[in-house]
Parts: sequence; structure tokens; C-alpha cells
Amino acid sequence: MVIGILAGVLVVALAITGLVVYLNVNKDGGDEKRADRLPALCGNVSEAALAKARTTNPNGLMSRETKLSKGVRTTCSWNQTRGVDGSGHRATDVSVTNEREEAESAFSRSISMHAGTTQGRALQKPVQGLGDEAVVILIETTSAFTEMTVLVRKGELIVEVDLVGWDAGLFTNTKPDYAELEAAAKGIAEDMVGKL
Repeated sequence: MVIGILAGVLVVALAITGLVVYLNVNKDGGDEKRADRLPALCGNVSEAALAKARTTNPNGLMSRETKLSKGVRTTCSWNQTRGVDGSGHRATDVSVTNEREEAESAFSRSISMHAGTTQGRALQKPVQGLGDEAVVILIETTSAFTEMTVLVRKGELIVEVDLVGWDAGLFTNTKPDYAELEAAAKGIAEDMVGKL
């Protein structure tokens, strides 16, 4: 009888531990909605595209306009909104750089930089119908953390969309669906490039 009671207590303890781990992994990600102001160019990205990327919370701390020696770089950043964008983790960063007459070489350098990452294996493919030339790059790692980048050159402008994150699994983080991540990143790139 004592063994039965101990076994019952052990089963209940394991069930409670499992429930706590499950609820912790699957809790809503992000922070409360902020009213951060972003640079005007960031308004090119629609709320619908941000919702698809699960990053509807503007991050003013990481968004800015920077003067370069040969142009301007605008950076826009969004994170998850708690209670809106689901569990797991997502973050979106978009940069638009005016490279003036050096855009083609800058575009090639950006591709090489992403493809040469030491964080994992880079898989890249061209994207048709977006700007003058575009590629999508997936950084595949051994962890659940995944990075999807869309690079676009339109005239003298370089647009870079970085969408990163992971999904909540049963008891631990899992890799997000690559096709879903790619579609969200492309949607943001299309919004930005379409209004430049």
C-alpha cells in the first residue's frame, strides 16, 4: 500500500512538472503593445505583413536613420506583441540603404556576408519579380533558432529583411516552418520595395 501511494505521488509530481514545462514553453511571446515611433520609411510595411510575420510591436530603440559617407541607411525593427502574435519567438528587422552608385557591389557583398555565416549552413535561392534582383537566404542551425533573410536591390537601394525566431513545441522550442517564414519575409520585402 505504501508503494502504491508513493507511485501515485510520483505520477502526480511528474504530471505537474510536465504541465509547468509545457505551459512555460507555450506561453505567449513578446511584450505589451508599445507606441514607439519609427522612421517614416518604416510605414511602407503594412500591418497585415507584420501580422503574418508575427511581429506587430514596433521597436523604436532599434529603429533609426543613419547617415553614411555615401548615402543613408534606415533601420526598422518589430518584435512580438504579447497576446497577439502567439507563442515562441519572432523578431523582424528591415533596413533600406541608399548606396548611390555602388548598389550592385553592395548587394553582392551582403549576399556573401550572409552566405558566409559561421552560425550555421546558409541556403540561398533567387527570387523572381522583386526589385532588380533579389535572393532569399535561410540560415540552418542545429538549434531551433532560425533566420530567414530576403535581400533586394532596386536601383541604388538595398533592402534587407531579417526574420528570426523559433516555435514552441510540445515541451521545448522547435524550428519554425521554413515556407511560412519565407512567405512572411517576402511579404515584408514586397511591401517595402513596392513603395520605394
